[in-house]
Amino acid sequence: MAYSEHVELNRGYFMGYLSDTRDIIFSPLHWKGRQWMEVALVTGTTVALYSVDGEIQREVQEDRSSWSNETARAARRFGDGQYTLPVLGAFYLYGRYGGDAKAAETALLSLESFVVSGIFTGALKALGHRDRPYTGQPYNTWHGPGTGLSDSNLSFPSGHSTFAFSLATVFAKEYVDNRFIPPAAYGIATLTALSRVNDNDHWLSDVFFGSAVGYFTAKAICSMHSNPRTTVIPIFDGKYTGFMINHPY
Repeated sequence: MAYSEHVELNRGYFMGYLSDTRDIIFSPLHWKGRQWMEVALVTGTTVALYSVDGEIQREVQEDRSSWSNETARAARRFGDGQYTLPVLGAFYLYGRYGGDAKAAETALLSLESFVVSGIFTGALKALGHRDRPYTGQPYNTWHGPGTGLSDSNLSFPSGHSTFAFSLATVFAKEYVDNRFIPPAAYGIATLTALSRVNDNDHWLSDVFFGSAVGYFTAKAICSMHSNPRTTVIPIFDGKYTGFMINHPY
């Protein structure tokens, strides 16, 4: 069962955005074998999908139907902040004033995951400037780092996929003991990601990597809040003066 340290909507909560983002950025310095294997798996899969992006895009567009378009229209809302953020706000209010602390904390962790993963995805978009498939340009058209604001070359990675998986992962981890919530959360997130390919807004490698960014960012944030950080506590007992190190491991 997943338990989070007490999370409240206060100044410390928002300051945590900065410290958690910093810790995630520098986390590779402390990675071990398992983490590097995950990086290799994500990278290898992204490269494999990238090599067939063009073929998949053509096949998906040829097979588009009214059913796939309607499904995509409904699913992509789960990766759109104008729909998901009000829902998170309502979920927080329900938890805060309805006596459900877990719901309130899940909403706050989800919001942090949404924001932090969005920062990472936005930075990658600005670094790559990959053309979206609807432009008609080849899948390997990249413009490199820049400050251009044209949405047509901000394809990699998919923001909708990032956001959908950042939220799904928090809910799946916080409600891991519920047999329905984790598969439902990841199922909806997967539909959201695939909707971007159906709509010709993203290549398949975009949505896979974006999903990975959302998943691993949310996983890291949940881990940070479920495992208390190392603290140094001063001790003054009248006889001894020193420090006690409280380590979570």
